[in-house]
Amino acid sequence: MLQNTQAEDIISVKKHTPSIKSTITTTTTSLSATLTYDDELNRLPRKIAKRVVTFQPRSSQLDRETLDSHQYPFRGFFTLFWIAMGFYIIQTGVKNFQSAGILLDLTFFRLFSQDALGLILSDACMVGSMFFAVLLQKAIAHGWIRWRYTGMIIQHIFQITFLFVPIYWTFFKGWPWVQSGFFVLHTISMLMKLHSYSFYNGELSTYVIYLYELKKKYANLIGDSKKNDNEIDEKKEDEKQQILDQLKSKIEQVEGYLHSPAGNIRYPENVTFANYVDFLLVPTLVYELEYPRTEKIRPWYLFEKILATFGTFFLLYVNTETYIIPVLPNVSTSIYNAMVQMLFPFMMNYLLIFYIIFECICNVFAELTCFADRNFYDDWWNSTTWDEFARKWNKPVHHFLLRHVYQSSIESYKLSKRDATFMTFFLSSLIHELVMVVVSKKIRMTSNVRNFIL
Repeated sequence: MLQNTQAEDIISVKKHTPSIKSTITTTTTSLSATLTYDDELNRLPRKIAKRVVTFQPRSSQLDRETLDSHQYPFRGFFTLFWIAMGFYIIQTGVKNFQSAGILLDLTFFRLFSQDALGLILSDACMVGSMFFAVLLQKAIAHGWIRWRYTGMIIQHIFQITFLFVPIYWTFFKGWPWVQSGFFVLHTISMLMKLHSYSFYNGELSTYVIYLYELKKKYANLIGDSKKNDNEIDEKKEDEKQQILDQLKSKIEQVEGYLHSPAGNIRYPENVTFANYVDFLLVPTLVYELEYPRTEKIRPWYLFEKILATFGTFFLLYVNTETYIIPVLPNVSTSIYNAMVQMLFPFMMNYLLIFYIIFECICNVFAELTCFADRNFYDDWWNSTTWDEFARKWNKPVHHFLLRHVYQSSIESYKLSKRDATFMTFFLSSLIHELVMVVVSKKIRMTSNVRNFIL
């Protein structure tokens, strides 16, 4: 079929990439000419396979519908936990009323509401600056600059600026640990989205050029063979056909890579502001041309998750206000005594924050965007090793590290799987250390980095 439509193939490439021009000289007179990008193209099937299976429709493990429909054996303990939290809050309220005549103090509220408007405006500016990535990718798609290596250098410079300007801003504003922690964590999350979007589309732009070259070479070989039909012997004809078959196979590979798995969108049609806004809203850190979607938004489900968000945050507030703020280390208490008293409250906060982020907030944004893959975590509570826990408790970050750190280290830097695993955990440790520096305003060798050094 390709032999009869070589002219249409070239027109199709020009239609999809009107401004991306090839600068590579090809030899059309030799039937044994080799492909310039064989090394890159030979990795395509493996890359495509890894990215196709990343997302699929599924629900979160602690979702009420999942617990009911699958008769999940953990549902009894899940229900018992919330009953215990109810008793915990009642006991706390009675204790506060008997000792101080109030049900709840507002010390923690005054802490996290400090300079709230400044935090909101700063966060809005940070998110707004991310749209630079769309402008850069549009320039690359129109052929004004190349991704390799001009676009990559510009993107790296922007990412470094994007990370360290907000960090400097937290110190400049002198925010308490709550505001500083939220702002830097949100910045890092958006940085991962920014990186995934830019490098995914940047890589696709290089394959558009490859596709143009492949189709042009295919058409030229067809045209050249027609001119010399009488002069080519049977052996040369077989050699020519073999090369044409190889070209056809590689064209199909690249075409598959440039299309979404469902085939509904093709690069560079996705490089739009609307597509980018959608990516910013979906609860994932890994960019794809297309995600699995639900049919509609369920209002009652959305209301349930929003109500659960505020209800769980209330539990978090009560626990922090009553059992953490009063015993924070100060001149009158030793740090060891404070740590012992805060062990259980901190564990409760960890569970509540996990539930707010991964079960409530992520599901709210997933429902608003009709994002069908709700696998934001696995059964991390059953983990028996640290690496298993790291894979299961935060799937969005795990997916990002898997694709853009682990897989990229193996493909781009030829690291072994062991070295790539080390680099992945080490980078994750550095990010955690950076957050602790911003929150505590001190540089300390926390356990994450110290474990790697020792």
